[in-house]
Amino acid sequence: MPHAYAIAAKSSQVNENLAQGVKDLLSALGSRYVAYYPSLAELTGSPKAALMLGHAMFMTRVVLDKQPNRGGWFWKTSKEWKQVAGLSIREIETSRKVLLKDGILQESRRGMPAKLWFRVDLDHLALRLCQYANTTYRPWSWEDRVLKTLLGKPVMFYAPFAWAADSALAGLYMSSLFNRLRQTLSRNEVDEAGWFSSPTSQSLIHLHFGRRMLMNARAKLIESGMMEEVRESRMQSQLLSRIMLKTLPAKICLEANEFHSLSESNKLDCRNPTNKSCSKRVTRVAGTVKQELPEPQVNSSPFRETSSAETATHSNKEINTPYHPLHNSLEGVGVFDFPKTIRTAPASADLENLIYPDKLLPGEKQTARQILHGSSNPQIILDELAGQMQDGHVKNAIGYLRTLKTRQQAGAFEPEYAHRVEADRKRRQEILEQRKRLTVEPQTPVATNRDSARIKLTELRQSIWGKK
Repeated sequence: MPHAYAIAAKSSQVNENLAQGVKDLLSALGSRYVAYYPSLAELTGSPKAALMLGHAMFMTRVVLDKQPNRGGWFWKTSKEWKQVAGLSIREIETSRKVLLKDGILQESRRGMPAKLWFRVDLDHLALRLCQYANTTYRPWSWEDRVLKTLLGKPVMFYAPFAWAADSALAGLYMSSLFNRLRQTLSRNEVDEAGWFSSPTSQSLIHLHFGRRMLMNARAKLIESGMMEEVRESRMQSQLLSRIMLKTLPAKICLEANEFHSLSESNKLDCRNPTNKSCSKRVTRVAGTVKQELPEPQVNSSPFRETSSAETATHSNKEINTPYHPLHNSLEGVGVFDFPKTIRTAPASADLENLIYPDKLLPGEKQTARQILHGSSNPQIILDELAGQMQDGHVKNAIGYLRTLKTRQQAGAFEPEYAHRVEADRKRRQEILEQRKRLTVEPQTPVATNRDSARIKLTELRQSIWGKK
């Protein structure tokens, strides 16, 4: 009797460990599941199309309940289909063709930018189900018992299984195995190592897989390390399967994190796809900077697009009418006059006295001053911006200025045009100073007294005649 009690205690301990592993895997999977109807796979002849149709039915019902005015239309991108159903782009296209050909799924391209919208024709789906079952047609109703019977009991397809195996069919087979494990565990039909019976004939019938589909799905799962298989060594052997409950939850969590790690706010928007002088170079602006285009072009610079940051004060009157010089040191000076000193802009430099590019608009100058606040050398950034703008590499001055400051703070800023701009400014300043000296320096007075001139001329003649 003590031996029997020990065996029972050991068996209960094993069941508790397996049950805890199942709970951990369930918590990792979460609510990322789709209803897969085997009857729809038999109706359409494609398990992948049935998988797509199952989620489309769910979305159509949700939209009809919450937003009836949309008529059941919803839109999804290929990335979202991959996330909810595990289907690749090629599999989505194939499934769409199957469902569109049967008339079950409807699609429409709408919006700007255009998106692909979908809707399930529920009445046509009811017609196809009734024709396949050779029964009288009845309009679609979510509560109709006959239609529920024709649809049958769905299989819960867990999308993270498809992510980890990189195959929708492998994820579907893994979902059926996981459901079978939970059933056999409740009946104590799992051994100590976690092996349970998984006959392939039941999977072929239950999932409506072909033999090649099932073989490929099993190979994918074994190759990815999600499960193991072994066949009993006896006359009427059975195929045994074991789900890797210890390592699979961590793998599922890792796959889920990869799907949700990249946010849209961290991406860079390409405002200028290519540059004229450098065909492989892309001008990019941080996605966090919201840009707006008040006018397509500036009258004074027809080849430059007008753009300003959201925080910049901008008005069309400022653009179309002349405005005062941007620098206080230039007031009252000629067109070609420049400040007397070249400012290298140390960390404590006055941002008001910086030399800004001539092409910057008044509103952009105010925004540039805010961006350059805290920079160790803001003048070199402005010189680099001026050189890039002169060569036509910059369409969005504010966004490019933000990028230059970010690179300077990160220690990756390498000026290309700043030194050339500074040298040109020094040369123009030297020319200006020479012109000023010529205008300010007093000229030698010219003698106008006739008497003094005659005296000098007489002295000169006498000196010449005396020598002779």
